[in-house]
Amino acid sequence: MNKDSHSQRKINTVAILGGGPAACTLAILLRRAGLQVAIWHKPKTVPIIVGESLVPAVIPMLQDLGVEDMIRDFSMFKPGATFNLSKDINFSFFFKNLTGTTATYAYNVPRDKFDVAMLEAAKKSGVMVYELPANIERIEDTERVRLTPDTLAETNGFFKQHPDLIVDATGRVRLLPRLLNIASQEGGRKDAALFAHVDKTHLDYEAHVHTTRLDHGWSWRIPLPGRVSLGIVVGAEHLPQFGETKEERYDNLLKQDSVLKTVASNAQRITPVMEYTNYQLTSEKMFGDGWVLVGDTAGFIDPVFSSGLFLGMQGAFKLADAICDGSREAFQHYESEEKHHLKTWQEIVSYYYDGRLFTCFKVGQSMRDNFLIKLLYPHIDKHMGRIFSGAASTSPYSIGLLRFVTQYGLKGEDPRELMIR
Repeated sequence: MNKDSHSQRKINTVAILGGGPAACTLAILLRRAGLQVAIWHKPKTVPIIVGESLVPAVIPMLQDLGVEDMIRDFSMFKPGATFNLSKDINFSFFFKNLTGTTATYAYNVPRDKFDVAMLEAAKKSGVMVYELPANIERIEDTERVRLTPDTLAETNGFFKQHPDLIVDATGRVRLLPRLLNIASQEGGRKDAALFAHVDKTHLDYEAHVHTTRLDHGWSWRIPLPGRVSLGIVVGAEHLPQFGETKEERYDNLLKQDSVLKTVASNAQRITPVMEYTNYQLTSEKMFGDGWVLVGDTAGFIDPVFSSGLFLGMQGAFKLADAICDGSREAFQHYESEEKHHLKTWQEIVSYYYDGRLFTCFKVGQSMRDNFLIKLLYPHIDKHMGRIFSGAASTSPYSIGLLRFVTQYGLKGEDPRELMIR
């Protein structure tokens, strides 16, 4: 991009590194705009992939991309979300009752099938897909990058010269940030997530994603066709007491945590255990001369509200606009928006961990008979509901209201009673 923030550079050819949902979303949108687009995608070899629960705010994007019908066929209809905070304190949210949301439902998706469907949609739109990793090199003494000659040659003339723009959508591999030594900001927590698929668990409501507070940390239960994804997010310092390997730790947590013993006592693990660490990270720089980051490469957050895929796909829509504009100003706006959404969701997540979010819901429920609360409840419900529909960070007013109620709506209740230990 040129130094003049208002100067425009026509971008005609785009190389996208990575073939996940954010990459495919971007590729489809750019093809619609008439750009020449190629994806370099090394098929995943892991048995399961994190990010299986969609939020309602994703649905309009799936419809826009023309893939909802295909995804519906192999997914489970998701009517809401349930939060289990203690033996006596539980909250269930039904999307059809959340006023002001973009859709009244979502899906729980087998991620392997979801990712394949998105990649097939990209191919059908005219995107060239190379099922191998791209080799990238840094141009000496600059922050510019390019495809290596062998990678460019592998296009067999699809790209006759280096593409105008390289997009890093490699997720947590973060190819360009590592190559260019781009600094990042990490979240304050140092949690580890262990997850696998089990044959069954207890569910308060069929097809709801369940988020459950544990003795230490929390867990998710995502019902999928014929199985349940069960993940455990816990402070890394607690893990050694449950075994040496991730399988030992996962299996022992199911047997020893007092809450998991109740909801998953008869669960049988049917997949290997996957492990992820550090669920909050934001790249300090998201674009440069001839390159840009999108999806988890740009930044990712804690999975507690299932907003990861929404943020990645939403970022792809915004980046498509910036690329079609071509100006440095447009890319700066994209970067600013991405950082805003990531920071906002990190703030929302912190209210979950410190107990303030659901203490406010607890207070609200106890005051439902209050005349003023009755008048205000539909308004509050509309804006607080954006947290569970995935659209919270798109409304400054909703976030402002959330900040207000978490500061002034506790009514003497101690939020530490519902905090994540």
